[in-house]
Amino acid sequence: MNRKSKFWLAVAGVVGVIAVPVVARAPKPVPNLPRDVRTLDEALDDCLATSLDGWELVDYATRLVNQKFTRYSLWHLWEGSGVAFRNSRGFSDQYNMALGRVLAGLGFEVQVVQAARVRFTPPRPGSAPWWVIRHTWLRVTHAGRTLDVCASRADHRAGHVRFAPLSDVRPVYPWSTVDTRLGLAGPVAYQVWKAWFTGEAVPRWMYRGFHDQG
Repeated sequence: MNRKSKFWLAVAGVVGVIAVPVVARAPKPVPNLPRDVRTLDEALDDCLATSLDGWELVDYATRLVNQKFTRYSLWHLWEGSGVAFRNSRGFSDQYNMALGRVLAGLGFEVQVVQAARVRFTPPRPGSAPWWVIRHTWLRVTHAGRTLDVCASRADHRAGHVRFAPLSDVRPVYPWSTVDTRLGLAGPVAYQVWKAWFTGEAVPRWMYRGFHDQG
């Protein structure tokens, strides 16, 4: 084994030592089953079974995803949107991409977008540091109109969301989500290890009730 291979093997070993306890200590799912919906396929079937269409159908799907999630979590970064939906936990990349998959399945034109900084009204809880103020949401086009759509809050409707971007709004690409999760992995691991050694809870900006806005 050459020196370069040994180096990367050592790096992988260090990452593994840090990451394994983070994954092992992650909270178990607290699933919710609105209308007995477990998976994204079942969410799509539930939406198709309604008599709704247009923006009313968009709002119905948005409420369904909001009701499905019970925990806001940056702890479970390794979960894709489908797994996060089934487990009822995640952050904006996960819950809004889950919603985007449902809306695309219903035939809507969906673009996933993000801004590095947004301001929620009222502010999100937990005194989040500036580098987790970024947010991912959807821009949905129907009948010639494009509206902002987001499942983060129960009272959100298409075109009526309680946040405003403070930086440029950019499309989300597959590599964007990888970059975001790699960027969050270090701070999240630090908070888990810190909580482990101090006996304190992890901060609320990292893990809390999904509908706890106070």
